[in-house]
Amino acid sequence: MDEKKRKSKAAPISGANDIVCEHLSFAAKEAFKRLRTNIMLKLPEGDQHCHIIGVTSAQPSEGKSTIALNLSYSLAELGRKVLLVDADMRRPSIHLKARIERTPGLADLLGDSNSITSAVRKYQSSKNETNFDILPGGNIPPNPSELLNSRRMATLLNTLRSAYDYIIIDLPPVGAVIDAVSVSRNTDGMIIVLRENNCPIGVFKDCVAQIQEANVPILGFVINGALEGSGKKYGYGSNYSSYSSYGSYYGS
Repeated sequence: MDEKKRKSKAAPISGANDIVCEHLSFAAKEAFKRLRTNIMLKLPEGDQHCHIIGVTSAQPSEGKSTIALNLSYSLAELGRKVLLVDADMRRPSIHLKARIERTPGLADLLGDSNSITSAVRKYQSSKNETNFDILPGGNIPPNPSELLNSRRMATLLNTLRSAYDYIIIDLPPVGAVIDAVSVSRNTDGMIIVLRENNCPIGVFKDCVAQIQEANVPILGFVINGALEGSGKKYGYGSNYSSYSSYGSYYGS
């Protein structure tokens, strides 16, 4: 797809975006169903009305935003009310993948009096009735760490809990900034995404240590761009599984 078509707001989500939601291959869709199933086993729906799940990585370019978007879609396929929040306010990207407006968004809600209804967008599948809500990143603020660690952020999430079954938060990489660790305290658990043969083991271990130090449950790890059987390269054990370009491993 050429650059002009890729940037067009009217263009369908295809070509360069064929790794998003309903445009995935059958194998990739199955991988996200497995991810969805493991999360629902970790966080039984009877425990509370809404679960808040953070998605992060140890460093940039691991594919966490794509994972967060497709996980939201997969949960919505079950008829659950889902909100995807782009909390990577330094480098927001959910709006590009979902082809929605970036502003107003999360930063604007935390920084002034914008209403939630004015900031939330709806992702509607072009192939079926699956849909979910998205709160994009908004205008890039000068103080993202302070906003994400504010009482207003915690209050906003508590308010949103009453309207959804699942809230998925796309967070910045843990190794780059402290934002993800700050927000993680408001979640019910975290998913860590890493791209095969891309993340140094020391950086990955530091990411895990920071989240554990915050006493936040790690729900599992998603290996992005993995080939069948390659999980052993990382020493994650025999429970690794992969489907096409997506794979997931879940520890205890």
